[in-house]
Amino acid sequence: MTMLNYPALPPAPRRWPWVVSLVLLALLQVLLWGWRQEQYRLYATTGLRFSEVLSEETVQGILEPEEEETLPSGISASFWGQQLDSVQGAGGRKAEEVVCIGSWGDARDCLPVRYQAGGAPGLLGKECALSEALAEALFGSTDVVGLSVTWQEQIYTVCGVFAATDCVLLAPSRDHLTAAELRGVSADAPKEDAEQWCLAVGLPTPQAIVYGPQRLWLADCLCWAPLWILGLGWLGCLFHLSLAWPGLLRWLFWFALALVFALLLPLLLQALPGWLVPARWSDISFWEQLWQKIGEGRRALAKTPQLWRDYGRL
Repeated sequence: MTMLNYPALPPAPRRWPWVVSLVLLALLQVLLWGWRQEQYRLYATTGLRFSEVLSEETVQGILEPEEEETLPSGISASFWGQQLDSVQGAGGRKAEEVVCIGSWGDARDCLPVRYQAGGAPGLLGKECALSEALAEALFGSTDVVGLSVTWQEQIYTVCGVFAATDCVLLAPSRDHLTAAELRGVSADAPKEDAEQWCLAVGLPTPQAIVYGPQRLWLADCLCWAPLWILGLGWLGCLFHLSLAWPGLLRWLFWFALALVFALLLPLLLQALPGWLVPARWSDISFWEQLWQKIGEGRRALAKTPQLWRDYGRL
């Protein structure tokens, strides 16, 4: 009996590396979206840091103007300051060297922390919020909403408790204001817009600017990175397969890719913010100058008095 010799079948392609890669990209995408939501909570405003204490009259003229037409439209502000002070609980316990943050405006913009119980204090009334560490130091518990504390000889009712390992108090105050949080600043020219707003309302030039919305734009770009990687991977596979196609079909496919890229390029450029687009594309020094400006901004922020919320302690 003769044996028939059939040609050997080609080995099955290994699919597990692709499956593992897709699973890892999916997990990375989920983590990045969670990180993005956290960035949107922390950096929703453009922060201004001043080298001098702002006068109560100037801040009141901004937050409570007699005539709305006297202020630039489109920008809203909240002011805050920080100092180390002692805070006493209703039971007699006292905590020293507490980071006391006084806010005038929206306290959620001044200190965008995550509340474990209750919420941020309002502009009116004698309410305050405590960190978990301060609540434990004063009362031995974090279930303190409704209790009272004393700060600068004023009695405040605790309305919220937020997550923090440092002793921090947040309360409405008009004293020692050295920072501002702005909403509505231009995304294309934030530095010029913020400085012009300060000039219009009678504030000094800020010592440093925290570009929150620009950081959020970069966070959005980073969140799309896994999808870009996946798309480029599929595009690379298609390009590799097209090398074995007949000449006419291969050239038509490459022409279609080039046409799609040419149509999408204006949309991609339009999505870029103004601060990231050079005035002249032939200006090669633009990117070096941009990097230098970013470095100068970081050094200026580092030279300002150390503020609790500006150093990753939220």
